[in-house]
Amino acid sequence: MAKVLLFGAERAFFSDSTPQALRHLLNNALCAKTPDAVEALLLEARECWPEEPDTHIGLYKFLFVNKRYSEAEAAVWAALRSASRQLGIDRNYRRLKVNSADWSKRQGAERLYLFSLKALGVIRLRRARVGQARSVLSKLLELDPYDEIGGGVFLQIARSFDEDNDR
Repeated sequence: MAKVLLFGAERAFFSDSTPQALRHLLNNALCAKTPDAVEALLLEARECWPEEPDTHIGLYKFLFVNKRYSEAEAAVWAALRSASRQLGIDRNYRRLKVNSADWSKRQGAERLYLFSLKALGVIRLRRARVGQARSVLSKLLELDPYDEIGGGVFLQIARSFDEDNDR
């Protein structure tokens, strides 16, 4: 049951540079038997490794699946702050440009940042903040023009709300 609530069956961390002790804790969360146990382990990871984007990503995925969207959004912001610190870029995604970082990297803080930006857009859609979702997802596609992260589909959904209002 915890696997469905957390990440899926593959692995509980997303970066190749995740510290070994954090990997162990996140993998324990992946195997935990109850949602409360999963959450407790994820909160422990966040407390011990607040600078690691993986701690926040695991938490926001868990919170999103459990429909705790406000808390999930707060965890996304923490992931974005963490990744932006690692990259040495502005933490305000609105100010970022294609040349702010090497967004084409398939590993590292760049990828985690883009992934978290997509999560922010999806969570805002779930919270019925369509205009804000559209803004985030538009920025994501500006930084990820080949849509490797998969935000384009969600941007189309956000734009469809405008089309519905035009009818």
